[in-house]
Amino acid sequence: MKCVFSARWAEGGLGIVLFLLVSLGSLGLGVACPRACSCPQHSKNVYCSRKNLPAIPAGIPFNTMQLNMNENKFQSPVLSRRNLSNLESLEHLYMSNCGIETITLDTFSDLTKLKWLDLSDNEIRFIADFTFRGLSLDHLFLDNNPKTETAEKDSSLQLSASAFSGLTTMGLYMHKCRLISLSLEVMLPLNGSLRALWLDDNMFETFSSRWLNKFKSLSHLRLGKNPFHCNCELKWFYNFYKSHSSVFSGGDPPSCASPVHTRNKLFSDVVEDDFRCELPTFKNVDIVFDIEWSKLNCSASGDPTPTLYWVRPDGTTETFYAPENEEAKDNEGIMYITSSHNYDSSDRYKCVASNPAGNVTFSLNVVWPPRAKQTTESLVPTSSGVAPVIRSHDVLGTRDSFGWKANQPEMKMGVIAGQGSENDFTIVDIVGAVVGTFLLTLLVCVVVFHFYYRRRERLRNEQIDFQKDKKRNNLYIMAEADENCVKMINHSNDCHS
Repeated sequence: MKCVFSARWAEGGLGIVLFLLVSLGSLGLGVACPRACSCPQHSKNVYCSRKNLPAIPAGIPFNTMQLNMNENKFQSPVLSRRNLSNLESLEHLYMSNCGIETITLDTFSDLTKLKWLDLSDNEIRFIADFTFRGLSLDHLFLDNNPKTETAEKDSSLQLSASAFSGLTTMGLYMHKCRLISLSLEVMLPLNGSLRALWLDDNMFETFSSRWLNKFKSLSHLRLGKNPFHCNCELKWFYNFYKSHSSVFSGGDPPSCASPVHTRNKLFSDVVEDDFRCELPTFKNVDIVFDIEWSKLNCSASGDPTPTLYWVRPDGTTETFYAPENEEAKDNEGIMYITSSHNYDSSDRYKCVASNPAGNVTFSLNVVWPPRAKQTTESLVPTSSGVAPVIRSHDVLGTRDSFGWKANQPEMKMGVIAGQGSENDFTIVDIVGAVVGTFLLTLLVCVVVFHFYYRRRERLRNEQIDFQKDKKRNNLYIMAEADENCVKMINHSNDCHS
């Protein structure tokens, strides 16, 4: 009986010891927590926000499911894989406003259970290829990167072509990132998973109609507070908004910043006819001929900025696409023609300006001048779009003032500097000729006056010498008054009274 009791006691004691060990182990895992952080009992959450921590602290329990590191100023702006080692159980990671600037490749590759990643309000300026590969998220927050308060005026979040490759997420939030444009190709890896896209409060002026299918796949879209240019290119987006208004619920509706007739109006306050484009108009066409080549310059404006095409007589074209600058409304096309032409023959060239509103053509009948002639002519577009035949001016003859290129240092009396004939004169040549003529005239006058006064002095000296000789020979030269008295001596004796 005693032996039986001892065996039962030993068996019961072993069970108690095992129970205590398991209990203590579980208690120890739950209690382990970094000193500056708080770890609520019976939870797997660690809260370290606003603790002025220089980095993610050591000692975070390996079974932590939620880690909050918001509003700590990390000493290193680079986030790498080693910062998140031994945290494979994480499902929620919050690192908002931590001074992060760079995320290295495969930083999150160990966090295979992660569902919520918040990197908002940091200093991230560039997302490299495959930054988030391996993650299957519910929400990815990249908004306000780089931070509005510290970023430079023209700084914006840049995304590489494969920034989201290897990532799936249901929600992507990139508002307040100063985005000017967003390539549809960057978003392709998220096809099939993305349901919510927030791009409000950025710098978007337009979206290509290629985005229509992407927008149709979303259940929630925010694009308010963007400076949209509401012309005909954005009409598709307006129609999508009107037919899918529920997709935009909960946020500010899109609005127009330009053109003038739609400025500061919400999409709910405009109609489809307000989204119109302007037909291109030609601003100027310049033709410059030289001995072996010529230059044809065509400029036009429109809304949107037109693409220009120079069409040669043989039907070949040269294309000049609209500038990438969103603010530019003018486009210029310059085409050079080499010496492969027939002199004195008429060729027709066409400048075509094209935008979604339509095409406008400007035709030129160009007569190449003979080799002894060179021409510079400016053509003013007419309502008919047909230019007059180009007139040529003999190099040695008088130049038409209509061909004068004022205030252009590269031009010499209508001929390109360094390319004109030897008989062409610059302004400096003309001024020099005038000054030289004036100085020569002044010199001639000085010489003439010099000889005139010398001759006059010589005659005066000869007269004085002659008078002296007369007196020396006792000759008396009768003055006119004495001669009169002699004539009157028989009539009066008062001549010398």
